[in-house]
Amino acid sequence: MEKNRIGMLHAVAAGIACAAAVFFAGCATTVNTDVVRPANLDVEKYNSVTALPFRTSTEMGTASYSMRPVFTFDDYYRELGKIYSRQNEEKDLLALADAKLIRKLAASEKFRYVDPKSVERAIELQTPVPVDVYITGGITSFSSKIEEEKDEIGWKDAKGNMHYENKYWCEASATFLYQVVESKTNRVLSYDEYSCSASSLKETDWRKVESAVSVLSPKLDGFISRIMEDFAPYTVRKSLTMLKSKDSDMKDAEQLVHDKQLVLARNQYLSIYKSRGLFEAGYNAALLYEAMEQYDSAMKLMKEVYLASGDSRAKAKIADIQYEMDSAERLRTQQKK
Repeated sequence: MEKNRIGMLHAVAAGIACAAAVFFAGCATTVNTDVVRPANLDVEKYNSVTALPFRTSTEMGTASYSMRPVFTFDDYYRELGKIYSRQNEEKDLLALADAKLIRKLAASEKFRYVDPKSVERAIELQTPVPVDVYITGGITSFSSKIEEEKDEIGWKDAKGNMHYENKYWCEASATFLYQVVESKTNRVLSYDEYSCSASSLKETDWRKVESAVSVLSPKLDGFISRIMEDFAPYTVRKSLTMLKSKDSDMKDAEQLVHDKQLVLARNQYLSIYKSRGLFEAGYNAALLYEAMEQYDSAMKLMKEVYLASGDSRAKAKIADIQYEMDSAERLRTQQKK
């Protein structure tokens, strides 16, 4: 399955792990659930993976990231001996990213991690490349600068003259791009960008200011986690917002949701809907079925609510529940691998 996901929001999918938690969001009652999503790629088709070292912004150039690999195996090893004039900060940051990614891939129980050197040998010997997919990419934009400001609180010397200290800090930002590429075809299966920024603490001595590498290195975990979402199931938080009503019975059910008594709340909403046909009650009962991963019951009830009301909110939730069901099936397929 090809994934072009720059600028796209992740769709809600997969099975729900753990009980739901409830919080107040303004006047709305919202149920939070931990959702296990399947890997974004059809990982059951692939068994081995490697990663080419990430490239600096100078080396990345202006490739068409959705269609062509930033660097193929041939490109990488042909360019290996060249010297590029680029800030060492980028190279140091990317070396950390390389190490973090390799540790994650090597620890996977679903994939066999292949050392890029074995790929190099295969290219030299003109034998088949011993890996199914590879990861490539690098930094597409990078900024690092020392900012300066005059301290607002000064001090007077013996002659009454005011003195102020200057404060210095580092402002750094970077945008990383990665691709997952099918080795046999060099087809880009997935790509995405990840932007981050950070600031150091302020210092009176500019020589003590943290480097951009030090400031940005904690942000690399988010970038690596984003890559790993293509290869393994991952958990996110999903919010389901109940519809409100001034009806006293509905308020009792809402209080049960606040008290985390979700089964009792669902049963009360369901009872109200069956006896009085109140749209909000049926809608909320279906949402609670969904929150408890009872997708068949959620779908059956939400379709009934929609047919009776024609309300567009119920129609939208039918699509959401169907996506959950499809994603849960994908997750089961991947877990059989």
